Amino acid sequence: MKNRIGLILNRKLVIVLCALLPMFAAAATLPDDPHVVVSARGEVEALPDIARLQLQISETRDTAADAKNRVDQRTARVLTAVREQGIADEDIQASQIRIYPDYEWDDGKRILRGQRVERSIDLTLNDLSRYGAVLDGLVQAGITELGNVSFDLSNRDALMAQAVQAAMADANAKAATLAAGFGRRVAGVYHIDEGTEGPIRQERMVMMDAKMSAAPMLLGKETVSATLNVVFLLK
Repeated sequence: MKNRIGLILNRKLVIVLCALLPMFAAAATLPDDPHVVVSARGEVEALPDIARLQLQISETRDTAADAKNRVDQRTARVLTAVREQGIADEDIQASQIRIYPDYEWDDGKRILRGQRVERSIDLTLNDLSRYGAVLDGLVQAGITELGNVSFDLSNRDALMAQAVQAAMADANAKAATLAAGFGRRVAGVYHIDEGTEGPIRQERMVMMDAKMSAAPMLLGKETVSATLNVVFLLK
């Protein structure tokens, strides 16, 4: 459905100004009084300051007990390593252990390799200056591969509020410009429809080695945006 921004001067005259009327305007009841409908957007950029790491610890052995014992040992080393890097217990989440038969296919036949035990650990790193040191500690603890590593914003709510404020300023400026062009002034707000967009988190898979801390961490800025569709009354 095409949207349009329309300036209604009376019940019979509609002047279409451009081609994006918000969908809510088509569905909602518009006022009979003179009005203008505008779509506005506000954006705020910021560098991520939080990292979330997903670790997977797994072992396949002849018996589930042996595999679990090895997973427990590796888990203990990982927990010791991340705590030494200042990661608090509330920023560490360890899943329940999963145990299941581990099969492989050989010449069309399914062969039992043993019993597989898995456990995942999710870490939240609130100090990105420790990122390289944390990876080094994980390497020394025997972790050779991470799952997804995502980067996020700790003050997302505050940034969203700033984006909404910017969208409000944009909406007011557009409405005032359109009204003035037809000898009118903005009298007030009849309806607001808000849509917000959070930051797109930067995610990556990380293969780990003993030189992780020497590798630079290059992060781009995240954009937090908010959109407003507003019906302004005119006078």
